[in-house]
Amino acid sequence: MNSLRTNKMQSRSAGFSLIELMIALAAGLIVSTAIVAFMMSSFKSNAEYVQSTRLTQELRNSLDLAVRDLQRAGYDDDSLRYLGSQNISPFSPICIATSAAPTVCLGIGGGAGNCVIYAYDRTYPNGSSTASGTAGTLDVGNGEVRGLRLASATINGNTVGVIEYAVSEGTTKPACNGAAVDYSTTPADCNATSLWCPLSDTGKLDITSFTIADNGNSMSDAENSMGMRRLDVALVGRIAGTTDFTRDVRSSIKVRSDCIRVIADFGECDASP
Repeated sequence: MNSLRTNKMQSRSAGFSLIELMIALAAGLIVSTAIVAFMMSSFKSNAEYVQSTRLTQELRNSLDLAVRDLQRAGYDDDSLRYLGSQNISPFSPICIATSAAPTVCLGIGGGAGNCVIYAYDRTYPNGSSTASGTAGTLDVGNGEVRGLRLASATINGNTVGVIEYAVSEGTTKPACNGAAVDYSTTPADCNATSLWCPLSDTGKLDITSFTIADNGNSMSDAENSMGMRRLDVALVGRIAGTTDFTRDVRSSIKVRSDCIRVIADFGECDASP
């Protein structure tokens, strides 16, 4: 009797059998694999979210810089002198063009371009109380003619799109077909001849599309015509060196300075200032 009890106690304390142990290991492996897969998926989703957010923010920063400057297009510090007179502001023309036809300016409703040349008065630049130019006069040497365009750059053997920005200097005005920036140096320097400089970061962004369209309205009477401008700006891009994400950001700008000309000269509104 005592021997039977001893055998039963030894059987109960013998532990897991080999089959039981293998089943337990298999179940544990399945659970561990599921946990690892879930963690990897979470890490990937988080990385993609960070990249997507970063891309959107970088595009938004570039667009905001362009929009803030375009909002000043046509500003004239001496605009009151045009009331009741036949004079016209030299700052009101805006030229929107394409890389295929850089010297042909698109008018209101003329379609989208990837380059824009505009001007605004900087008699008192950067909040200064000291005048650096003549109010109401287009001073090229005072940086009053500006330009934005889409260009391409070769970085480490890869071609990326870049937004370039130009400010007039001396007697030189920005032109849509101005000489390109030399991107062989990091950071790239402005082109001393054409005055174009990189605006977007070529190390972070690959701009695939930059378009500006004037979708405003024009009206005229027997003598005069007036162009009321609304610039729709769109920027599309991706992280430089990847094709995983593409995002676009857009903005619509009501240019406060309308372009007024006699009917015969209304085409001057759609020209480089």
